[in-house]
Amino acid sequence: MIANYHTHTRWCNHAVGEIEDYIKAAIEAGLKEIAITDHVPQIENDDMARMRWEEFAAFNKELDEQIEKYKDEIRVIKGFECEYYPEKIETYKMFRKEYGYEILILGQHWCDHKRIDSFAKKEDEKPLYIYANEVCEGLETGIFTFLAHPDLILEKYNDDKWDMHSEKVMRQIFSTCERLNIPVEINVNGLRGGRRYPVSEALKLSKEYKLTYLINSDAHDPRFLSDEAIAKTEALAKSFNIEVTPMLGKF
Repeated sequence: MIANYHTHTRWCNHAVGEIEDYIKAAIEAGLKEIAITDHVPQIENDDMARMRWEEFAAFNKELDEQIEKYKDEIRVIKGFECEYYPEKIETYKMFRKEYGYEILILGQHWCDHKRIDSFAKKEDEKPLYIYANEVCEGLETGIFTFLAHPDLILEKYNDDKWDMHSEKVMRQIFSTCERLNIPVEINVNGLRGGRRYPVSEALKLSKEYKLTYLINSDAHDPRFLSDEAIAKTEALAKSFNIEVTPMLGKF
């Protein structure tokens, strides 16, 4: 891995390490690019495991300072990981236009007006279709750079079994990514944390589509920019003959 476009810091309130710690770790690991992509702050502050809205100014100032400090050693890109909430799209555009947040990742952890938890136990298939519909609707907006952990919704579904509903929702997502030419992430943190994703059946299915793939650490600790989970994920992709894009082009 020579670039990582999915990186969290202590500012997201569920990771450890300062921005500078991640930049230093990326340089030491030989990375050419790193995107700092904490979860986008929401004005309502309705999720404690996210950056507070009122913290943004201090976070943004620190990030700009670190980008300037290390500009001759590594490219550091400003970004956010975002849920697709239709009412928030203009706010996301504001972060890009006014503050230079180039990468906006679609990472749908919560969906529907009831904010269904994508990690929670699924008693039936309905949340899968809600998730897939909202992910695809979000991708259609054209503001997201790539799709993080597309198979996250399968976590704890149907006792980890792959069934017709699993296949249908992943086909919906992959076909949309193919049509819109949006890169799909193979998420190291899922493998690192012993989660269900990356789902082997989903990776196999994805080969039926013309997709661009990224491997991202989804780092929540500076050490995770060079740990063995990255190599294991690269080996997993190789086992499915998946060609991974090492670096993003213009976005």
